[in-house]
Amino acid sequence: MDTRQLHTFLAVARGLNFTRAADTLGYAQSSVTAQIKTLEAELGAGLFDRHARRVTLTPAGERLVRYAEHIVRLADEACGAVRLLAEDATSRPLCIGASETLCTYRLPDVLRAARQRLPGLRISFRPAQRGELLDDLASGALDAAFLTEQPIQAPKLVTEASMPDPLCVVSSPDNPLATMDVVGPAELSGQPLLLLERGCSQREVFERQLAAAGVQQGQVMEFTSVEAVRRCAIAGLGVAALPTVAITGELERGELVVLGWPHEDFGLYTQVIRHRDRTLDPALTTLIDTAREFWTIPPGYRPSRPESAGATSI
Repeated sequence: MDTRQLHTFLAVARGLNFTRAADTLGYAQSSVTAQIKTLEAELGAGLFDRHARRVTLTPAGERLVRYAEHIVRLADEACGAVRLLAEDATSRPLCIGASETLCTYRLPDVLRAARQRLPGLRISFRPAQRGELLDDLASGALDAAFLTEQPIQAPKLVTEASMPDPLCVVSSPDNPLATMDVVGPAELSGQPLLLLERGCSQREVFERQLAAAGVQQGQVMEFTSVEAVRRCAIAGLGVAALPTVAITGELERGELVVLGWPHEDFGLYTQVIRHRDRTLDPALTTLIDTAREFWTIPPGYRPSRPESAGATSI
């Protein structure tokens, strides 16, 4: 039983005439008859008595009228409310924040697909680091934040979508470490390190692994962007831990090579975070659902080290 059948039933019930109901609805009379027969079969009861010159409601039909009117009215109200909400959803920009890396490599496809699904969707974007983004979520300044972090657990925050975001420890091909199957603490100790600024999750997890492995950090060069770290790594200025998504082309072209650092899983995930009390309106729901579809974690996912041109497998 669907609302279309109920609309047809009510049109017949009000005029007690199949032909007039068909004219009112703009259907062929055969279509009206077929819908009523389908409804009667589903309900297991006749709704009309067809006489030679007139049509009357059966007791079952009389009882259905009240329920059908209620169901149709509620359905019409629901459609109107949702349409109004959808129109309101595009009347103000959706405020989101993300790191520079996500904005460059992860978000463009998601945002394009979200706009295709909800024409008129407006987005106000703010690049920032983790601390600022979490503060803005808490204050309500942001509708959602895209973060690359280890899984975030906070009582007032909800993670709506996530996907693994692996890092690679890399260097230029002419670095002596590039020829080694395994690069241990002894080999990495004292090496120049190219790191992102403090407060960045990629730097934090890398430094934790270095400390746990007993690596003594040598010269450190600090940068504010992944692009700067990547360029300096290509130039042979040191070793870096970079998001795999940001260096795929460089690995394929042999401009960078993945070192045999044994701790491959840094435990980072790209996540969509919102405040628990933020209403999921059509605009935010569309964005989150689109991210989920792009970022589905495959069953049995295990991080693996990508191959680089000319690199030795381990």
